Amino acid sequence: MAVLISLLAVGCRVDTFDTSPCGEASDAARRFYSFHLGNDMTPSPENLEKRKKYLTDELFKQLSGSESKQDYFTASENFPRTFKVGHCTQNSTEDATVQVQIYWKDDYTTVQKDVLVEVAKRAGEWLINKVSPDPNSK
Repeated sequence: MAVLISLLAVGCRVDTFDTSPCGEASDAARRFYSFHLGNDMTPSPENLEKRKKYLTDELFKQLSGSESKQDYFTASENFPRTFKVGHCTQNSTEDATVQVQIYWKDDYTTVQKDVLVEVAKRAGEWLINKVSPDPNSK
């Protein structure tokens, strides 16, 4: 019986996620971009409101005053198809910069652009604080 319980315990093991600041910041960026690319990305007050829970108050207020036709989070008016989270740089225990690789694909080409996403820990939650073009992007 003890052997059977041991085998079940090993077989039902759940892998833990990366709980380092970079791991948590990267996960927050992944969750946000999954939501963002999976929904209407047209810049509008209604669409910004839907993203509010992922953003710091400062970024939400900054974007609330913007009337740009360009999507702030992808720096483009043409919406991408997919993304991948790249490297992370830990700036402090409550601040990290996550590279997000954004892809536009069609039948003939794939275009990649990278952005740097500053993620800050506020009240125990990792939130998007700023997005800027990656100067090292192709």
